[in-house]
Amino acid sequence: MNKAFILGGGVTLAALLIAPTFIGNSIETKARSTLAALNEQPLYSASIVSYDKGWFSSSAQIEIALDINGILAAQQVDNTQDVSMENPTIIANVNAYHGPIYFGDGVGIAKVKYNIAVQGEALREYVAWPDDEPLYFNEGTLGLFNGLNYSDAIPALQGVDDELTLNFSGFNGEAKHEGDGIRYQGQAESLTMNDGAFSFEMLNTTADITYSDDVDMLAAMNGELFEGDAAIAIEEMVFSDETGTNILVEALRIITNTDIDEDTNTANVYVEYAVDKIEGAAQNASDMVIGIAINNLDVDFIKAYQDFSNSTLSTPADELPEKLQAFIKDNLLQQLQTEPEINITKLAMTLPEGSFTGKANSKLVGVTALPDTLEDPSYWVSHLLANAQIKADKAFVESMASGYMVAELAANPQTQGMTAEELQSLASQQVPMVLNTFVEQGFIKQTENGYDAEFVLKDGKANLNGAEIPLPFAQ
Repeated sequence: MNKAFILGGGVTLAALLIAPTFIGNSIETKARSTLAALNEQPLYSASIVSYDKGWFSSSAQIEIALDINGILAAQQVDNTQDVSMENPTIIANVNAYHGPIYFGDGVGIAKVKYNIAVQGEALREYVAWPDDEPLYFNEGTLGLFNGLNYSDAIPALQGVDDELTLNFSGFNGEAKHEGDGIRYQGQAESLTMNDGAFSFEMLNTTADITYSDDVDMLAAMNGELFEGDAAIAIEEMVFSDETGTNILVEALRIITNTDIDEDTNTANVYVEYAVDKIEGAAQNASDMVIGIAINNLDVDFIKAYQDFSNSTLSTPADELPEKLQAFIKDNLLQQLQTEPEINITKLAMTLPEGSFTGKANSKLVGVTALPDTLEDPSYWVSHLLANAQIKADKAFVESMASGYMVAELAANPQTQGMTAEELQSLASQQVPMVLNTFVEQGFIKQTENGYDAEFVLKDGKANLNGAEIPLPFAQ
């Protein structure tokens, strides 16, 4: 037999036998550094109850507590109020099987295979689930090239309180390594609650989240920005009360996106809320959406703010204003010099009578120093660029104006004896006159199909529908 082959095979075998212990050491080091970082946050305390490290596997029991008492006590200006309560604590059982070839819970090739089980026994006082299942279970592998894949699950839960009926179908999620990122998708079929006077039902909730595989999860927990996309969708929600009122919400969606420019050290964050239909409320509506883009955020400022926020969680409320003023003095200029923007890129809603759309942009420019008084409106106006446009169908504007006038008339002592029909009739008579007055004064413009308006603010001067508006506080 070829000696080189034997020697090579021996080296390979030695590497496969020795590698697991180094991987085991790195797991322990990472676990302890993670808990140490978690303990630096005033909201959490974490400790390793036990840690058993073997050649091919490791197991640990980790305790994590949330310091509710410290936070509540700090926020009580009058400390005579008793806010004592038991801090919630969870125990997580962690098992890791070291690669590059792992054994134990299955056989495969990876840097690490792991599972995490949170038993959650203390919560059985409030909800019930199968005795042989943990409250939360996560199982996955970290590939040889750091690709992470895992699945997680929460079992079906039932409330044990006789005064509240609660049923949760459970949740299942799966994360897969795709390219340079990780995509996580999860789903829960239903959640229902009923206390006799009020009931709530939510159907088919889904989550779809993508983020870079080099994201520091501890930094993310601390509120630091990281690149990624997320979409949460709920197919249907129904709210009911004892009067027989039912409110239906269909196709609720929340979308977020964060992009970071490493060259400028700035981030753009986009958030969108959308609902396909609402029925049974004071006013039925459909195709509702608002999208907000916050651009040119200074990454270092956001990190500093999150550090400040975390460090002041236990600060007494009467001491917080002074600390906040000091933080603003030391950090706000850094953010303002990046010329931040807040833009409403989408704004729309449709009523049975018609619809409206709008958008708005605002940006701070030319800031080189903070004002002597942050509440000085003339300072901010002089550095603000803004514009907004809105368009609405005639029937939509009339409906909104009528609803507003009915509320005003109902609060007027002279009309409080009127019925709802009488109030509506009186409002309908006044709406055309009110809208004509707004048109004559230049607040809105009448078009062939409805009304619109455009506002511009530049160089400290405001303009509405082509006419300059004097600003008493502008320089």
